[in-house]
This record gives sequence, C-alpha cells and structure tokens, in this order.
Amino acid sequence: MKKLPSLHILNGDASLGAFETADFPGQVVIWREVLSEGPVIGMLPEQEFWKRRQQYIIENCHGTAPEYKLKVLDVLEKLNVANVFFEVILWFDTDLMCQVNLLYLLQKLSKIKPAVVSVCTPVDGKAVGYLSPEEMHHVFENRQVQSEAQLQQAQQLWKLYAGPDPLQLQVYLQQNRLLEPHLEKALELHIQRFPDCKTGLGLPETEILRIVKGGATTEQELIEKFWHQQPGYGFGDLQVKQVLNRLQSELIQAEEPYKLTTLGEEVLDGKRVFSPAPVWLGGAFVTPEQGWCYSQDKKQLVPSDNLAPNMQ
Repeated sequence: MKKLPSLHILNGDASLGAFETADFPGQVVIWREVLSEGPVIGMLPEQEFWKRRQQYIIENCHGTAPEYKLKVLDVLEKLNVANVFFEVILWFDTDLMCQVNLLYLLQKLSKIKPAVVSVCTPVDGKAVGYLSPEEMHHVFENRQVQSEAQLQQAQQLWKLYAGPDPLQLQVYLQQNRLLEPHLEKALELHIQRFPDCKTGLGLPETEILRIVKGGATTEQELIEKFWHQQPGYGFGDLQVKQVLNRLQSELIQAEEPYKLTTLGEEVLDGKRVFSPAPVWLGGAFVTPEQGWCYSQDKKQLVPSDNLAPNMQ
C-alpha cells in the first residue's frame, strides 16, 4: 500500500495559527492532553489509563466526556494507524509540559513504526506558536529524525515516568545520556516537583511562595511572574492556579491581596514542614508517607528518612 506523505502533530491549539500560516503540506492533528499533570499510571491497561485521564481532565480542567472523546480519544485512534504515513513530524517546545507529551508520543510511535519519525523544536525560550513562517520553515528544515536508539530510549523513559517510583527515573537519568536534547532538563524539573526534605513543598509551590513574598498580590501577577521565573515548566494559567489552590489558605491568604500567612513564612524559611494535599506526579502518588523527598543539598531525591520532622 502506498504511504501518505506526512502527518504533523502539534502540541496544543496555540501552535495551529503559526503552522497554517507557514503552509506546510501534509495532514495535521492537534495533541491536547497534558500528561505532565495528574495521574499517568503506566501499569494500567490502556483503556483504563485513558479512563483515568478523562476523569482527571473532567474534574480538574473543566472538560466533558464528549469533548475528551473528540479532542483526545479520536486523535489517539488516528495515531494508532500513523504507519500509513511515510513521515510523522512532531512540533513541540522545550518545556516540561511539551516534553512529557512528546515523550509519550515518541514511545507510542516507536511501536506503530511509521517509516520516519522526526521532531521540530524551536530554540530554548521560543515557542512554536509564536514563530514566523520563515522561522517555522527553518525549524522544519533542521528537524531531528529519530534514530531507533532514541525511540527505544523513549519507551524506557516513559515507563519510568509513568512508574510509581521516581527514584528509578532519577537513577536512569544519572547513569544514562539522554538522546533527546531537551528531555533531560525537563525531567530534572519534574524531579524537583517532589517534596523538599526541609519544607515539604515542590519547586513550583516554593516559587509561588517566593513570588507572593516578593510582593505579588493578585492572581494575574502570580501567573505572569511564575511564567517569567520558571518558564521551563511551561505552566499556563490553569496549572499556576492549581498550585496556588494547594497552598491556600494555610500558607497564602485565600483572598486578594495575597500575603503569606505566618506558617507560610516559616515554611519558606525552612523552619516548618507543610504537606499539601496528595497529588499525582507522573505515575507517583505523592503523600506525606511516600518514600522519598528532594534534597537541596544533594540536588536529588533521597529516601524520606531525610525528611525534616513534621512540625506543622
């Protein structure tokens, strides 16, 4: 059977305008899932995996079941037959949210086996959705064709990201050179989302406290400053609001103008430990009883017997 020329996969609707203006040939689909957020439980059968994802999106991202079917499940069906295309081109930025989605798609395509899989990524600090047509064509002409080794590594990394023990992912990152150029930085940021041994907070929560202490008093100020100071996460408004909600009202006053509470000041200073509500980070369910925490001294996850006594 003669193969169709190309399928382009864009990460989110924000990239579509720039892509259409650049006028590339081939078919296009938009990937709208956000696999950096919520439960990503690799041990589940595929149908149950996506059922859990749908439940998370409906409960946390204002979605509906019909919307999820149209925007995610129907796209997955098309990707399941991506081997009818000669080349599949993935357009993804360098931040954590994009790179986790890219990782999932690379490992999926490694099993579907189109003839060529390639990745288009703008330079760090730029986003596909803001590129000019000339810049889009430059990125396309310099796209990275994925080797079999890269695709096989994507399978292993996805298994670890979606696994229950982030220490295993960390060990892999320490012992292996990542073949995908932007994945290492993104996954290191993922590791830093886990609770700090001295405060109980991940890096995004800590950054929110710093921003409020620095004088941000409104939600919009918080969102803008977080994006400026931690662009590597790629968080949009919704993700920053979710982090903020986990800190209110114990550490940050519930209403604007925002201000740290006394406990918030003490946690930020490393004098108290605070455990926010349990949260999924990849395949790990983070609770106060988990077996690991992030050591700022060692710059890595360590067994949780290093966790400071909970003085909350």
